[in-house]
Amino acid sequence: MIEDRPEEEPVDEDAVIDPADSGAIDPLDEAPGGPTRHERSKPLEMLGISAGCGLFAGLITLLATRDWLLGGVMFGVAFIIGLVVLAMLSLGGYEAQQPPSKDGVLRDNERKQDLGH
Repeated sequence: MIEDRPEEEPVDEDAVIDPADSGAIDPLDEAPGGPTRHERSKPLEMLGISAGCGLFAGLITLLATRDWLLGGVMFGVAFIIGLVVLAMLSLGGYEAQQPPSKDGVLRDNERKQDLGH
């Protein structure tokens, strides 16, 4: 027995679909409280800078020795060292400034500021 199904509306192939009308969420939009675009691209910046350092070291070694293997090894060594150094520097970062406490009790970072450290 064949069921009666409602007929679907014909689809206009020339129509422009606007993602804003469909209610779809763009994954590149910043969510409130989520990471910013700069924070998300930070690892790519580190990889790019490390690759640049590695390329520089590899090319200098390759031009000086004319040995492809040694140039590749130096590229890898400089890339890894650059990546580790940049990662350690980013972990060191800076400490965020906190407003003074309202209860008058000095916190650890406020004591250091009062002592002139």
